[in-house]
Amino acid sequence: MRVIFSKQVPLQFYVFPALVAAMLLLLSYRIGNYISKAQQYTTYTNHTHVTIAPSICQISADETVVKCGTSTTLNVDNGITNPTWSTGATSSSITVTTSGQYWWQYVDTSRNTVTNGDFSNGNTGFTSQYNYIAPNGSTGSFGALSAEGYYSISTNPRNTHTQFSSFGDHTSGTGKMMIINGSSQNNVTVWTQNITVEPNTSYIFSIWGASAHSSNPAKLAFSINGTLLGTIQFSSTPGNWQNFTIEWTSNSSTVASIGIVNQNTVTNGNDFTLDDILFAPVCRKYFNVSLYPNPPKPDITSS
Repeated sequence: MRVIFSKQVPLQFYVFPALVAAMLLLLSYRIGNYISKAQQYTTYTNHTHVTIAPSICQISADETVVKCGTSTTLNVDNGITNPTWSTGATSSSITVTTSGQYWWQYVDTSRNTVTNGDFSNGNTGFTSQYNYIAPNGSTGSFGALSAEGYYSISTNPRNTHTQFSSFGDHTSGTGKMMIINGSSQNNVTVWTQNITVEPNTSYIFSIWGASAHSSNPAKLAFSINGTLLGTIQFSSTPGNWQNFTIEWTSNSSTVASIGIVNQNTVTNGNDFTLDDILFAPVCRKYFNVSLYPNPPKPDITSS
């Protein structure tokens, strides 16, 4: 008869290693999951996506900013001195704490597309339905602009009419301006110019004007491509330079035909000046911001 002897092994000898292995497996899973999430957030830190900016605007491209954190700082381009942010700020940078779309914009006056808008080159670059006369010419006893419906280019209104006030141009005080004796006829174009524009782009149209005589000041109407933009009533104080500014979007247009008409047809007075005509692009840069708070520390003790 064969006798077989067996050694009894306590149950805990098998259970304890199994529990340790299970705990190590769970710990490995949790740590791996945390590392994966942390890498995901880290991958997005300071990440930007760039698109092409409009060719007429000499600014950097729009950006998509995805950041691990609760805030990020957005900056305007170097050299931009007059920005306006979507938040209303006018500083060179802003710090945002909420995901969303932000932008800054400025009017690129260096890209003014008006030819001879300050009249420094004299009677050139624009057209008018008024009659031009040199400052030293004559249409009557008061000088070059004695008659209605005439204009001249000079450094002082008094040079063109002995009853006009004496004052300097808007640009520097010593430069040239357009001086006009208002026409008695309706819808006579004072100044017009056709300007090539980029489709789907916003522009700022701006002009400065002043009365040359206190009586019956002019009321100018401004239009682009036949659509009225607005009007400005000049002050009766000669030499009081006033500004008209409006934003215009080209949509599908490739040409902007700018027109200025004096709506006042009174012959007594109704004398005025124009200067510093501007038509420049509004350049805007967008930031699409996504902020992700830092992930919580892993809890490796909970089940």
